[in-house]
Amino acid sequence: MAIGTGAKSFTTQAGKSYVVGMTLRLANTADASKWMQGEVTSYNSTTGALGMNITHINGSGTLAAWIISQASPIILPFPGTDKVTVHTGNGYASTDNKIFRFATILENLGASITYADSAANGGRFTINTSGIYHVNLSHEFSAAVGSFGVSKSCTTLTTAFTSIAEAQKLIYAGGNNSAGGSDAPTGNGYTGYLAAGTVLRAHGDGTAMAGAAGRARMIVERLF
Repeated sequence: MAIGTGAKSFTTQAGKSYVVGMTLRLANTADASKWMQGEVTSYNSTTGALGMNITHINGSGTLAAWIISQASPIILPFPGTDKVTVHTGNGYASTDNKIFRFATILENLGASITYADSAANGGRFTINTSGIYHVNLSHEFSAAVGSFGVSKSCTTLTTAFTSIAEAQKLIYAGGNNSAGGSDAPTGNGYTGYLAAGTVLRAHGDGTAMAGAAGRARMIVERLF
């Protein structure tokens, strides 16, 4: 059975006390960190046929052996309890030279996201818990129009954002400049599923960045 959400059918022991609406967790026998959880939609106590609607998962893979346990419903975290916000452009990394850096961490809440920054590799957001996330990036270039966005587990960190693999582009956020004293950053957002282990980066093309506060900002927030 492949780990995933939605309707799933299992064959388990007969004569159990599963009832429709009960919350169950199915954990892999060999690695309990790989699990699926949801509500019972049907159970035949004679044959052991068990139907479930899986709403939450952790890990991945197609696995054969499961331990089924009654579980408490997962309470959605209140928005804002797992959130990282950074702002103010700080140039590009020296080695991964298309990756933005940020000068200021405004918020760093919860354990679902780890933010790290280095001179060589730039700023990166590592997703620690699979779930639904909101990601937003806004930016402004200092003197010339450029292109930028958010890359997802990108493997070509010295390649301009527009030229990386399409599967590794999470957000295309556009480009703008502050020539003539304007202050009009452009940006874009994404709301959707991100798996544990995903790494997000603000990814540009090497064009000079506006360093002023408010002209560069990235937010990663777990919604549930």
